[in-house]
Amino acid sequence: MAARTQTRPAAAARPDRRVLLGAAALALVAVAVLLPFLTRDPPPGLTGSNAPWTDEGFNLANARNRVLFGRFHTDDVDRSLTNGAYSGLAALVYAVTGPSIPAGRAISVAAVAAAVLLAGAGLARPLGARGALLAAAALGGCQLLLQYGRLGFTEPLTVALLTGALVLAARAPDQPSWKAGAGAGVLFAVAISVKAIALVAAAATLAVLLGMALLRRDRAGLRMGLAALAGGAVTAGAWLALVALPNLDRLRVGLKIWPAVQYPGNPVALVRRLGAYLTHADQALVLAGPLLLAAASGVVLLAARWRTLTPARRDLLLTGLLWGAGSWGAIAIGDYAPNRYMTPALPGLAVLAGAGLAWLAGRRALVAAALGLAVALPGTIGFATRAAGAGDQLGPARRALTRVLPGDAVVYGSYCPTMLFGTRARCILPWAPAGANVDDPAGRFGVTHVLADERGPVLGPGGLPVVPVRGPPLATVAWGPHTLTLYAAGAQAGRPGTSALLKG
Repeated sequence: MAARTQTRPAAAARPDRRVLLGAAALALVAVAVLLPFLTRDPPPGLTGSNAPWTDEGFNLANARNRVLFGRFHTDDVDRSLTNGAYSGLAALVYAVTGPSIPAGRAISVAAVAAAVLLAGAGLARPLGARGALLAAAALGGCQLLLQYGRLGFTEPLTVALLTGALVLAARAPDQPSWKAGAGAGVLFAVAISVKAIALVAAAATLAVLLGMALLRRDRAGLRMGLAALAGGAVTAGAWLALVALPNLDRLRVGLKIWPAVQYPGNPVALVRRLGAYLTHADQALVLAGPLLLAAASGVVLLAARWRTLTPARRDLLLTGLLWGAGSWGAIAIGDYAPNRYMTPALPGLAVLAGAGLAWLAGRRALVAAALGLAVALPGTIGFATRAAGAGDQLGPARRALTRVLPGDAVVYGSYCPTMLFGTRARCILPWAPAGANVDDPAGRFGVTHVLADERGPVLGPGGLPVVPVRGPPLATVAWGPHTLTLYAAGAQAGRPGTSALLKG
């Protein structure tokens, strides 16, 4: 295997200043679009999932615990073990700002801006300045990313980490570096710690990196790919030794919290499942529609110009195709596919979109600008319209609840982490399918209050409340489509050690 470092094209070590300024401008536009809506409620009808009304509290609760109570886990649920770097970063932010939903949402805003900046500035060498900026515009203007980019969800940080890894991996054909490879591997591992579906993007990127290096007999590129594998493996090993093994019982609970997904068992079932997804995709195809259409032009470019593309551009487009189609397909063929799960596919699709749009525009700058606006504006306008129409229930609801709660309250209920996030109340989250916090929670955690939704308190196997309530309701508030009622907790019913099931 002969090294081919002598035939590599000369490449600038840093992107052109104009590209940096353009990428920074696009990132600032994304921030300017998102920030005005930081305190607004999630928009109604964003997804068929109940996640907008619960998951901000779920995702950020353990970081809140770390700042208020000194440790990530105060009960059976510790999602810092399954969203990894997200909880760690949120805990650092909360140490400065104090725990709040808007501060957690700001992490998502910063992640969207970082992803846009990385795409625009970091991919200019393989895609060309115009292609990279178009990729950044397509990514930053995708409504699917923007909708979750102002909420406290893990997906925006996953997108930023994956984009950073892609920028490093894209150096392989013309500027291979084992350090860049190791960095890409570390970023992929960290992204997987935040959202497990990032594994598909990592596998696609590493497959292209190693496979093309072998085909070209490129020793330097192969060393970079192996360094990426090593970087990911070392990071995963460190997490296993330092985090997973010392917290194995809570990790098992955390993994049980993940929704169970069923996949087709034969080709006929697979075709049917894909057909069902195309007719009901939880709005994902609409929210990412302009980006998907633009990405199709990149697929055409890859097929039509395969032999004439530079190695760097060809590898990047192939990576984008495997990444985008693989990530999207891995979710689409399952029986649980909320639209937010598709966001890790977006950086790969943006690469295809940027290259394809630049190809269509040729040397015509005005055409390129028009194409960029055509891809980015619909999503930006759609996001702003829905965000502006969202209400502000959370603030008044929290104030109504805190008026009747003592400062040392321990509140039991699925909506507690979101509704009482900005208070010092300790929240105990029931998660019956995982067996979490349903065995004598009053006795173990000293529950003082119950926050129930319209289904009522959590019930045990005998139909008795896991934490019974006493007296009349203390407060009733609206939250999205739900009506939440706060009660004082009564004496614990049932026997300790008996598992409970959610009513209904």
